[in-house]
Amino acid sequence: MKLLRLLLTHNEAMKSIELLFRLAKIREDQAMARARRVTGQMNQTTRFKEQVLEYAKEYEEQILDGGKKGVSVAFIQDANAFREKLLLSSSQMDPQIEGLNRASDQALQEAAQARMRTKGLGKLVDKAAREVRKKKERSEINQFEDSYVARLSLNTGTKDA
Repeated sequence: MKLLRLLLTHNEAMKSIELLFRLAKIREDQAMARARRVTGQMNQTTRFKEQVLEYAKEYEEQILDGGKKGVSVAFIQDANAFREKLLLSSSQMDPQIEGLNRASDQALQEAAQARMRTKGLGKLVDKAAREVRKKKERSEINQFEDSYVARLSLNTGTKDA
């Protein structure tokens, strides 16, 4: 009876640990998804900035070519003004990219911490399962030994004495 109570208490503890493990796994998945999302936003913003800088470079080349070909001064001034706006907007993206970079680093760090928690709880679940198996095996061996001893003791005794 004590063994049964002990096994039930141990099973309840194991179920609690398994529940914590599942919750930790969900949190880990959420943290990884957030890290991927933030990193994706940072990469997308960085690519957009690079694209804007490439446009500014193309306008600069057009201005230089236009100067060689005798294009009107008004066109060169308009193209240069637009190129300056492109450069300004790309420089204004820097704080946003830096913020996204910090958020990405933080999200990756949180995901790594969540992964470590999940691994730790996974080890506890495995250990608890091994302990339950060992206790069950010991209980079965004890029952087998008890029944074997009981069978042997049937033929010993003072039945006819």
